[in-house]
Amino acid sequence: MRYEDRTPDDGVNTPGRHPLREFLRLALMAVIAVVVLGFLLSVLGGRLGGLVPYKAELWLADRIDTAAQKAGQESPFKQEIVNPELQSYLQTVADRVAAALGIEQSMTVTLHYSDEDVVNAFATIGGHVYFFKGLLSLLPHENALAMLVAHEYSHVTLRHPVKGLGGGLALAIGTSAVGLSSENGLFSLGTRLTSTGFSRSMETQADQSALAAVYKMYGHVNGAAALFELFMQQRERGAGTQFEKFVSTHPLDKERIDQINELARENGWLDIGDLTPLPNEYRSWLQQ
Repeated sequence: MRYEDRTPDDGVNTPGRHPLREFLRLALMAVIAVVVLGFLLSVLGGRLGGLVPYKAELWLADRIDTAAQKAGQESPFKQEIVNPELQSYLQTVADRVAAALGIEQSMTVTLHYSDEDVVNAFATIGGHVYFFKGLLSLLPHENALAMLVAHEYSHVTLRHPVKGLGGGLALAIGTSAVGLSSENGLFSLGTRLTSTGFSRSMETQADQSALAAVYKMYGHVNGAAALFELFMQQRERGAGTQFEKFVSTHPLDKERIDQINELARENGWLDIGDLTPLPNEYRSWLQQ
């Protein structure tokens, strides 16, 4: 038997794929892996958070409030000083919303008002719900106000704040355990997409709950979509890119309008009816 020292074929140690294409493939696989990991952690943490008794959530909010005051900081749950007539009117609408949602007395919900010109409203742990003058001043009628209040109160009844907190904690603990950092660009992108999808699901649930409450209050859902039409107008005036709109924590406004219209059709809820005007003094209350 005779052996030969033959020259290897060209390219034997190099893949047939282009290096850039191979890099993009690996990067895509990494993003998918991070998104899947983030989704699983968020879902697990959210479900565990939903098991926390509401009394424990109130206790946690109280501890946060106490810690802030001891540190010489302003309480995150401070009740803003506001025009008493405006406060009374907002609370009246909120009480009607609470009744329509069937909120039990043991589930304490506290309404807060801020005179900042910010187009926003949100709910946080311990049943604290915040409404900003910037958004309230744009509302065209009480039906839109009721939809807004019902949406935020629905976040509380559905336990979304504590579920979001649980999901965030699980995500932070889990990713730290595998050596990932929130400063990593790839990880940041993946977790942002994951948490956005989770928040959109919550927003859709809150929309559905709020629409049912509005129907109970007025016997129709006319005017409820005006809230999201308002958001759409504000978004169009902004400078956000399409990608930023996609990853925003709220679903796209046109999509939300279509969803609530479809929900009304499925349940046979009237979408026509008289709109209830805001009090004549409402605008002046906001300016005081």
